[in-house]
Amino acid sequence: MRVSRSPAALVFAVLAAAPALAAPPTDAGERKAVIGQPTVVEVVPATVTLSGVRDARQLVVSGKYADGTARDLTGVVETKVEPAGVVELQDGLYLRPKKDGTATVIVTANGKESRIPVTVSGMDKPAPVSFRHDVIASMNVGGCNAGACHGTPSGKNGFKLSLRGFDPAADFLQLTRDQFGRRTGKHNPEASLVLMKGIGAVPHEGGQRFGATSVPGEMMTAWLAEGLKDDAPTLPALKKIDVTPAARLLKAPSKWQQLAVVGTFGDVVRDVTRLTVFSSSDPSIADVTPTGMVEFKRAGEVAILCRYLEELVAVRITYLEPREGFVWPNPPETNFVDTHVFNKLKQMSIAPSGLSEDYEFVRRAYLDCIGRMPTTDEAKKFLADKDTKKREKLIDALVDTPEFADFWALKWADVLRSSRKTIQVKGSYGMQAWLRNHFQKNTPMDKIVQEIVTANGNTYNNPPANYYRIAKDPTALAETTAQLFLGVRMQCAKCHNHPFERWSQDDYYGMAAWFARVKTKPEPTIGTKPPGQPATAEVVYTARDGEVSQPRTGKVMKPRYIGVGDADVKPGEDRRAVLAVWLTSGDNAFFGKSVVNRVWFHLMGKGIVDPVDDFRDSNPSCNDELLDALAKDFAKNKFDMKLLVKTIMKSRTYQLSAQPNDFNKDDNKYFSHTVTKLLTAEQLLDAICDFTAVPEKFAGLPAGTRATALPDGEVNHPFLKAFGQPARELACECERESDGNLAQALQLINGPTVNEKVRNPNNRLGKLLAAKMKDDEILTELYYAALNRAPFDDEKQIALDHVNKRDDKRKAWEDVVWALINTREFLFRH
Repeated sequence: MRVSRSPAALVFAVLAAAPALAAPPTDAGERKAVIGQPTVVEVVPATVTLSGVRDARQLVVSGKYADGTARDLTGVVETKVEPAGVVELQDGLYLRPKKDGTATVIVTANGKESRIPVTVSGMDKPAPVSFRHDVIASMNVGGCNAGACHGTPSGKNGFKLSLRGFDPAADFLQLTRDQFGRRTGKHNPEASLVLMKGIGAVPHEGGQRFGATSVPGEMMTAWLAEGLKDDAPTLPALKKIDVTPAARLLKAPSKWQQLAVVGTFGDVVRDVTRLTVFSSSDPSIADVTPTGMVEFKRAGEVAILCRYLEELVAVRITYLEPREGFVWPNPPETNFVDTHVFNKLKQMSIAPSGLSEDYEFVRRAYLDCIGRMPTTDEAKKFLADKDTKKREKLIDALVDTPEFADFWALKWADVLRSSRKTIQVKGSYGMQAWLRNHFQKNTPMDKIVQEIVTANGNTYNNPPANYYRIAKDPTALAETTAQLFLGVRMQCAKCHNHPFERWSQDDYYGMAAWFARVKTKPEPTIGTKPPGQPATAEVVYTARDGEVSQPRTGKVMKPRYIGVGDADVKPGEDRRAVLAVWLTSGDNAFFGKSVVNRVWFHLMGKGIVDPVDDFRDSNPSCNDELLDALAKDFAKNKFDMKLLVKTIMKSRTYQLSAQPNDFNKDDNKYFSHTVTKLLTAEQLLDAICDFTAVPEKFAGLPAGTRATALPDGEVNHPFLKAFGQPARELACECERESDGNLAQALQLINGPTVNEKVRNPNNRLGKLLAAKMKDDEILTELYYAALNRAPFDDEKQIALDHVNKRDDKRKAWEDVVWALINTREFLFRH
């Protein structure tokens, strides 16, 4: 016999199937260990006022200890309410009103007590659910309007919501009018499809999204029962949200932290903790439950992103565990870089590696600073030098070489997308020469950026004007400018408010408004242009008018400083000139941090913020103090690029060994040892050329041109392409691939580039053999040329044994040369 079940019965039937959430320990012994012996127990808020049946308050309990530490005790304290019946203390110390009156919540932890007075009123007054503040937030918590669900542009199964509720008016129509309102029913609200699927009472491709008795479930049910009402136009807007605690440092055994979120609506402040979406920046370190309880899986630090409607706040939480045998080695500090890096390492109980060997340092310094290996003579001279300041002196010398300008011009030309595909051959040569000249002269970085942003005129005569030939649309220019010079990726905000950051559509189109009047036109031609003649330059100019409108609202946007607000630009003033001043000023917190982080990435192998051009609250830096100090020093020294490079390279942090120790072998975040990474395509090709003493020939370029001096990537060299030379189509460091692949292996093992240079009779090996040098002398010269050091004893024995066993000595030595090229020590920066 088939048994029918009422909708209400189905609601309660799914409760047992609700997913279990991570929680503090329930075992009495474990709870006692977490509590320890606090000197004080504090509860936030210290007093609670609840108004109306829908009000609530999340309590956060903290223990303060004699050693100055704090622990979250929310999930392990003992509680009681006196008198009973006025308020209900739900799981996780979530306080809900029951009737008008006063009561006291008593919190006890190992004999320490805290009393929280509670006042409840207005229980007999109507407390209607707000569609915009409660229902939209409930769907956010359930993920119903996420990009992978009904928030996708085409919706799911005919049901479409605005992404994360950014258009509540459209969502209201969808829920109440679309498909004749089949998803919602005011007459039988418990049977409404939107509720039944959300709580998992009926089959749903997305599964259960929230519990029937959860706050989102309660809000959805109440809104349906109240008749699917929209909000009045006088509904107070959300001004801000505040999160408790704003930051927290935890130490074992306390690996949990409860968060509480309150929203400010006009003059009203209310708890929205259980209508907030929580997410962790690194779930491998810590997870967070839908109710705001953070639990660490291992030592580390995370940012917990708390998003209620369109407001976002990131909370930084660090959890530390003692490490057996760890003793801080107290390494010497060269400058403020070491101070901040070592402070972080000490806090995280990570011991830095020792100092790199001289042969490691000299190779690393040349490759990182000027893009090439040291010559044999340069390496030998450095290794023989007994001066204790030789490393500092080498760095000072390297930044003043022509190769420094070549190498750093290459890096910036990559992300500026200088390519003959968009700006013609002459344009790419001009852009490269312009960048190289500025880096050679050490033009302050703010002046370089200002020159780019304000560029006008003929793109051949004024190379930075090519910036507006590569990207012509105001929105593309907004995205590129924000990513390159502010480290901010705004692309998501083009269609909707950014899901993981505070940038809105208004910010996006306000940024685009700076470029609304930038126009280009073909270079004037004298006479008739011959057929088939290649494209010429373009002229960049500022038009008298031009605006950008926000597509959702139709509002004409004023130019906007992102993160600050609208700008006032005088009539007739070039908007870009105003933008350029703010962009590179001390008032803009993004510019200095973005540039120093990019330079740090190129020198250290990984950004302080990683990815290097993705600054956002949900992608925090690994060392805020270091990033701040570098940015302030950069600005203080008038954005001096060479000084920035020298400051980083002269630090002990830069000069650490790549060899990990027992306490930092798992660290890939805090720069406790040098990051090893494959040489870039251009570096590697030049290194092979330098080692074999056979320069590469590039079509149409002078003999001896180095790969790091190429004007763009359109020489179409198969070796360079295999090793990730970027096409310069994206304003992103990510376009340069560094992961190994089969094409790279084939190039190294049997590719024509390597083989032809190894077999060339006039290469370095040929000259050494022609000089009739002894075998051990030849081997030593090859090692210095390839690895900037003499061979170790075991390496020498293996190589010489191989040579002595072969009748064809030239072939045997070619094997040694090939083997050296294929060593990790040669292929990697270390």
